[in-house]
Amino acid sequence: MELHSRVIEPKSGQPTSVAIFLHGRGSDEEDLLPLAPLMGSEARVYSIRAPIPFGPGWAWYGIGRDGSANLEQWRASVEALEGFVAALPADNQKALPLVVMGFSQGGMMAGALAIRRRREGLAAVISLSAPPLPEVPETGTLDGLPVFWGHGTEDPVVIPERGEEALRLLQRAGARVTAHRYPISHTISEGEIADIQRWLREIHVNY
Repeated sequence: MELHSRVIEPKSGQPTSVAIFLHGRGSDEEDLLPLAPLMGSEARVYSIRAPIPFGPGWAWYGIGRDGSANLEQWRASVEALEGFVAALPADNQKALPLVVMGFSQGGMMAGALAIRRRREGLAAVISLSAPPLPEVPETGTLDGLPVFWGHGTEDPVVIPERGEEALRLLQRAGARVTAHRYPISHTISEGEIADIQRWLREIHVNY
């Protein structure tokens, strides 16, 4: 399974960090690109298209009539994402700090990537309006990894209770989670963007 991506290069041509954007179900690699400035002017940003056609866009995995995830598709997508990260080029003969940000299904994929890799090579994860992982991995694998978790209290797609379940999973896995709840639906607000930017500065990533 090959993943297609859009790439935004840093202004100087020599990145000091790398970011990966993962969109939600029914969208595509263009969806989160307007948020690239959050990563700073010297970041190389990969916005990845999910591999499974869905409606007008793409999805990371299918969902059955009972709301359950297609585990075969989910596992294949996680493995493809792991392969994408493993193949990222190094600059100046060293790996660069990596931030992974995802929305909805993409946020869940960001968490799955972190847990599957046991945070190896990851500087931070941003999980927005995401459901919990369809399979519960081992706990204690994230070892203090900084994670920004955001969710809307009026979200009708990934209801708040499901978002809170995802939050607890990240905490049990050992992540250092900064949690924010917003009076919004299934979207990303200006306030959330400002909080992400502030958080990236606080953890000294990209700024």
